[in-house]
Amino acid sequence: MNIIRGLIFNLFYSMSVILISVPVVLIGPFIGFRGRTRFFVIWTQSILWYLRIICGIRVRVIGQENIPTKPLVIVSNHQSTWETYALYHLLYPVCTVLKKELTYIPIFGWLLRWSRPIVIDRKKKATAMKEILRQGQNRLSDGLSVLIFPEGTRVPTTDTRSHMPGGAMLAVKSGVEVLPVVHNAGQHWPAHKLAKIPGEIVVKIGEPVSPVGKSAKELNAQLEQWLNTEKQLLLTNES
Repeated sequence: MNIIRGLIFNLFYSMSVILISVPVVLIGPFIGFRGRTRFFVIWTQSILWYLRIICGIRVRVIGQENIPTKPLVIVSNHQSTWETYALYHLLYPVCTVLKKELTYIPIFGWLLRWSRPIVIDRKKKATAMKEILRQGQNRLSDGLSVLIFPEGTRVPTTDTRSHMPGGAMLAVKSGVEVLPVVHNAGQHWPAHKLAKIPGEIVVKIGEPVSPVGKSAKELNAQLEQWLNTEKQLLLTNES
């Protein structure tokens, strides 16, 4: 049944990509960046609605009051495709650090570029870090928060992976706070699997962490410890 739910959801998801692409391509050049991102927010909301109606997956957010109105760096664990949509909606206005291969997808990739992501080549680590710092400071100065998945790839719910320091380095260099976010989306929308498992995705938003007086290494270690601890708590509560 979970696989059937996944198939139906994927059908609606594919249709939604087409439906959002047509108006954005037609009027996108004339409504500016903020107008285009509003379309993305509406689209991500529709994805979450399909997920709840078709697959029985609800979302509960803890700590929403910790989201400040000023731009900052956001670090989150990465378990599935879910967070790439949901956090865009929840933490708007935000831009995401993503691999350049995603921008090559016809139509969808073009739309991604219009959302002003920080596009990196993960094979060139030194260059990628420079781009995160350069483009990240640019986005922050324009009023956008920067969302980074420091694990670098989707990690199974029961595993841990060392965090890359890009988010911490950007926060230290820019002097902005870091908002830590953790979730258990992989338990309901597993990576690389068709099945969607009914239940509740819990998102926990921690208090913003100041980079003042910390090195990037110290800040990265503090954030990694918080994310791993809270991720384990969500896993324990689910079981």
